[in-house]
Amino acid sequence: MLKFISNSLCRNKKRFILLLIGITIFSGVLIYLFGIKQGNTDVTGDLLPQKEQSSTIIEELTEEIIPLDEKNSASGISPGAIAVYNIDLALDEQDVFQISAEIDVTNESQDSWTDIGFYFIPNALTDANKPDFMEDGAETAISGITSDGEEIPFELVDNRLLLKLDAELKPDEMKKVKIDYTLKLPENGNRLSQVDDNYYLAQWYPMLGHYSDGWNIENYDSKGESYHTSYGSYEIDYQLPTEYLVASSATDGEIAPTASGTLAGDNIKDFYLALMDPDDWHTAASSVTNTALRVYIPSAGMDFTADMMAVTEDAFAFFEERIADHPAEELDVIANDGGMEYPNIIEVNSNPDDFEHTLIHEIAHQWFYYLVANDPYTDSWLDESITEWVASMYMVEEGYQDPFAFAARIAQTRPTAHLINLPLNEFEKGDYYSTIYGKTPLLLQEYFEANGGSDAAFDFLSAYVEQFRFDYVDTEKFAEFFVEQHGEDSREFLNSWLDLEKE
Repeated sequence: MLKFISNSLCRNKKRFILLLIGITIFSGVLIYLFGIKQGNTDVTGDLLPQKEQSSTIIEELTEEIIPLDEKNSASGISPGAIAVYNIDLALDEQDVFQISAEIDVTNESQDSWTDIGFYFIPNALTDANKPDFMEDGAETAISGITSDGEEIPFELVDNRLLLKLDAELKPDEMKKVKIDYTLKLPENGNRLSQVDDNYYLAQWYPMLGHYSDGWNIENYDSKGESYHTSYGSYEIDYQLPTEYLVASSATDGEIAPTASGTLAGDNIKDFYLALMDPDDWHTAASSVTNTALRVYIPSAGMDFTADMMAVTEDAFAFFEERIADHPAEELDVIANDGGMEYPNIIEVNSNPDDFEHTLIHEIAHQWFYYLVANDPYTDSWLDESITEWVASMYMVEEGYQDPFAFAARIAQTRPTAHLINLPLNEFEKGDYYSTIYGKTPLLLQEYFEANGGSDAAFDFLSAYVEQFRFDYVDTEKFAEFFVEQHGEDSREFLNSWLDLEKE
């Protein structure tokens, strides 16, 4: 930190000296004026004390030369772009979705843009692009992209959709774009999937990327999450050919079949939507504090909704008590064997004898991935490793047998990377899992066992979420905050498994 401050002062040396001279002169004038006004009983009550007033003025003046991110080392990372989504979605009798997405994109960067970048993951799952393990591909076609009725040229490669602008979009300006396309989900696909008469829409719409010296949109990588999206506001109108159970990232309300409706929500990273055949599901509803809980379990098997709900209630309440209150009005749990997290909704195992670990892990993601966000392509450990660690600590507290057994077992299945904050494409597939879900949770647990135990661990996590709620972090931000909380001696621990010298 001292080196950081020193560098900052050197960069602004001349301005800083001039500023000090100006402050000295100005402070003298203030003292003089204050001495005059002190004798005037009509205005004394409106004045700040001299020390407080001088400090306030100095802070206002120094704002000019100290950037916000340099003043607060633990501030989050700007996404550079934000979006408001208004989407019309209609499903026809041939299982094809007709989708029209109107998106208001605001430039929050310091650059003027000549293009706008989206993830369009359905294109990465077509027959031409899909991962080898997928038997069936998605079918999608963009029929038009417009703004104010004028066509916008675009490029679509893998999951990277770039809209070419005819005029620069300057900082703080907004551009409304409309993207019309069709989508047929792959049967038994990867996250985006149709299973019988159930439709799981994950990463199904054009998702605005992050902007920092260009659009940070990587190619699709199925071994992890390769998309880094911004918090956004959503309004989605849907029309269906028959009635379905609807579960989404919005607040859906009573569990009841419907053929049309509107879904809306704010501060959502990526919007998930499930349309489910009512005959295929056992359901249950409950609540914890201010959050409604809804559970869906396949009706073809045993009805263990009560067991799943009991764990859901306990885990959610535990994380709220030990880490932070969660703002979700509703959390949906779908036992479709997806094993995946989305804002306010998760997919978990359908096996009544083996569902708890995945359920607890995915619930914990509502804090680490959703409340505190990171780029899962470059820093996947920040959500996956922390989540697995948190889930295991919960199981310790609740008396589960061998709560870290999953992490220990997977850490031994393959070699692990020495430095764990690698981008997805630099991991071998097996090494990614052994490192992120195995080695790293064990490292974190070992550190806190020697430094205050579970109380210290949860105190740190609580402070971390409070600092970065609805914000973005990277490895360097995490390390800064960790050292701030645990002292300079902790830097040696971090350097033993994190590359903190990246550009």
